Amino acid sequence: MDLSWLNQFAVLLWKNFILKKRKVVSLTVEISLTFLFSALILLHRRDLAKDYRNATLFNPLPLKELPGFLTDRKHEYILVYVPSESDVAKNITEMVKNDLNARLKVRGFSSEEDFERYIMFVNKTTRVLAAIIFDHDFQNSNERLPLKVRSVYLSCDI
Repeated sequence: MDLSWLNQFAVLLWKNFILKKRKVVSLTVEISLTFLFSALILLHRRDLAKDYRNATLFNPLPLKELPGFLTDRKHEYILVYVPSESDVAKNITEMVKNDLNARLKVRGFSSEEDFERYIMFVNKTTRVLAAIIFDHDFQNSNERLPLKVRSVYLSCDI
């Protein structure tokens, strides 16, 4: 094992000691100022008022219905699904709408690009609550979804 760095460090400490030995007054001032400022910080910290705040507790949001700020009657929200050609995707989105028990409009788009175009250019008055995108190429409208759940955080096969 190479101990040259340890030897270099020892030489550096020795040189520093030789320089400090020549100026004893400077050394004592440096050490005393270090202790003085450390003591001042500790004394100041002791005298400060400690202001502890309790944890902020929020009321839980129900999972079976939308929160109050989303059930506002002034605005109509849309629940979007992609692709619109699949009956399975439409049925799942309708079940989500019914489970949320809210006044939502369900709308399907044939592709993600159509949905993005709608959001950027066409959608002026309505608000999209969520978009459910089924990442599967459906061959016909009655084809079942594959039994695989994927998300950003979870990937498992059922």
